[in-house]
Amino acid sequence: MRLRHHSGWSQPLPMTQKNWPSGLDVEVTNGILGALLKTEYRRLADKMERVDLKSGAVVYRANQKIEHVYFPEDSVVAMVDTLEDGRTVEVGLVGREGMVGINIFLGTIATPDKAVVQLPGAALRMSSRALRAELRFGTPLQRVLLQYTQAALAVISQSVACSQHHRVEQRLARWILTMDEYAQPHELVMSHTTIAAMLGSRRSGISIAASHLQRLGLIRYRRGHIVVLDRKGLERQACECYQFIKKQHQSLRRQVPRLLSKAAKAPR
Repeated sequence: MRLRHHSGWSQPLPMTQKNWPSGLDVEVTNGILGALLKTEYRRLADKMERVDLKSGAVVYRANQKIEHVYFPEDSVVAMVDTLEDGRTVEVGLVGREGMVGINIFLGTIATPDKAVVQLPGAALRMSSRALRAELRFGTPLQRVLLQYTQAALAVISQSVACSQHHRVEQRLARWILTMDEYAQPHELVMSHTTIAAMLGSRRSGISIAASHLQRLGLIRYRRGHIVVLDRKGLERQACECYQFIKKQHQSLRRQVPRLLSKAAKAPR
């Protein structure tokens, strides 16, 4: 998928039996929904709709009441903090592994962060009211979200530390590696200005860091198009936060099936 800059939303497409995943061999793209039993996610189908998220669209503004939560399929949403001096910094990315709007799960109705679409694509949307109703009954969705929220909070904490203590080049390498895992095909199209806003850095700092990574033969960067040429080499240039975040996601994928399996076997 190429990253193009568009604004606004397309009209939501209601989730019907026709466009909801069906059949035993159909892969559910979102990791949280995919972890559920087929009967369980079919039960949730009537409470969801598929929406098309456009690059650059604002899902939530800071301190805005959360009306819906989103389960990305092939889209990626950045959670962004704004500092007093107007600078911004990304504190977390949410892609196919998670859910945008975990504040609802934590019992609040608003988000302190702005949520901005970084990679365009589809997501499944559920009203916050419907999610809160699900959380009252100890459903499998609640158990999966608990595990996901623990991982997400760990990633947010690490991202904040990363923005304070690691060099721009290290953070840029980490960011490119993470986005490269989401993007298909493996090409990102994003300006220095946008990357700088995500990393809480100056545009000039991003330009210098990107030029150095390119001289090392790790990436190709021209007119906003980024292609990873040497992933192993880029991993060596990245800060340890990349491996930390990657391990959190891997651990989540391992633990969730076990969690649901144990719940299914528990006496009622």
